[in-house]
Amino acid sequence: MKRKSNIRGMTLGYWPPMVVGLALIVALAMLCPGGISTAEAAGKQPGKAPAEAAPAAKAAQKPAEQPVEKPAEKPAEPAAMAPIINPEADKLLREMGEYLKNAQQFSFQAEITFDDVLPSGQKIQFGATEDLAVHRPGEAYIEYRGDLGVKRFWYKGDTITLYDPGNNLYATEKVPAKFDEAIDQVMKEFGFSPPLVDVLYSDPYKLLITRVQFGLYIGLSMVDGTRCHHLAFVDKYIDWQIWIEDGKQLVPRKILITYKTIPGAPQFTAVLSDWDFATPLANTLFSASLPAGAQKIEFARLAKSLEKKE
Repeated sequence: MKRKSNIRGMTLGYWPPMVVGLALIVALAMLCPGGISTAEAAGKQPGKAPAEAAPAAKAAQKPAEQPVEKPAEKPAEPAAMAPIINPEADKLLREMGEYLKNAQQFSFQAEITFDDVLPSGQKIQFGATEDLAVHRPGEAYIEYRGDLGVKRFWYKGDTITLYDPGNNLYATEKVPAKFDEAIDQVMKEFGFSPPLVDVLYSDPYKLLITRVQFGLYIGLSMVDGTRCHHLAFVDKYIDWQIWIEDGKQLVPRKILITYKTIPGAPQFTAVLSDWDFATPLANTLFSASLPAGAQKIEFARLAKSLEKKE
């Protein structure tokens, strides 16, 4: 899936301008060549004829050998800069992460828009609706219905199943029995992960904060009639913003990602709604349901074909 909504690096991960002055001073230690010494000139030695003293005198006249200069030492790697995060922004993101982390199960829906940048530089916007559900520790279901196609994703135990209804193709892959490790493996091996899967991780705060360089608290704003805290963060490769509900249910209501290293700086936006932590999720939801005649292919092949469609 192109320009996934992973905030880690994607991974994950929107803001007003900031001006931050930083100075790093790296000192290079150079080895200075030592002093040059010469042999003491031999004069006329007592008890020896001038002819015998001559070789010593000639040796004294030879220029001293110059010591070989040692190569300059490599400059030290600059120390990693500590992230600069507004305390309120960090507190709210942490509380949201804890709220999701402590939930045994939940589901929600997301309305998504994302940009595709043409070779001419023009941005084309596409849309999708995504349903996500998780039952910890080892079950998840994601259904993605968009302008560019439909995809279904199941995770149960140690198996991931990916289905493309448009072509009636599916693939399965054995993965670790822990959800976080399973998604990490699929991302590493196939470059694939469903949009917004970061929210389903066992520790969302840890995942989201890992690569943050700067964080701001913008203020209160409304998302679909719900008052939210608006936060903005800067990572190395993306900028991202998140709106967290101001109330007892500390859930994300909106996420916006700017892919600043990609020409045209395309954006991904998701508005999250219908959060449900109470309704029991049916066991059948997490078992792959494939129609008769579905053709099985290699996971890498199917993941690559879906990448081109998003």
